[in-house]
Amino acid sequence: MKSLAKADALLRDVADKLKVRLAGSATIDTVRAARDAAGWPMLFLSDAGNEAAGQPVIALRIKAVDAVSKDVFGNDLVAFAPHKLEVAYELTATDNPIATDKDILIAEFEAIKTGVAIQLKELANGTAVTAVNMDAAAVAIELDELYWPTKGV
Repeated sequence: MKSLAKADALLRDVADKLKVRLAGSATIDTVRAARDAAGWPMLFLSDAGNEAAGQPVIALRIKAVDAVSKDVFGNDLVAFAPHKLEVAYELTATDNPIATDKDILIAEFEAIKTGVAIQLKELANGTAVTAVNMDAAAVAIELDELYWPTKGV
């Protein structure tokens, strides 16, 4: 059984900070909490709650990583820590983000301060920013600690 406690706490803290930073913004001004199909917490940052394709939307999702070991029954383990935090947004037809650089930087800044691995996912033009589309998207870049104890670096 997985624990969502740490993921919930981390993303709740990020949500509180983003609500303050984005208050009164001319572009992205709404922070909505949600859960993906597996139960992991997500945040959707949007302009007046409009999360349709072609709109400036940034999604953040945090989930635990595989513990690289099995339990006594041979089932995969999900570690209480560490976690990874995915940041996703839609691109224009010319491969530029629809959301402004300022809004993306604000979201990434608060994500990085959590101290967990960050994965950036850029969704193709015309693809709404959703959990399902994030799962299908390739990781554009992954930023992780260089000396993570469960890695063989």
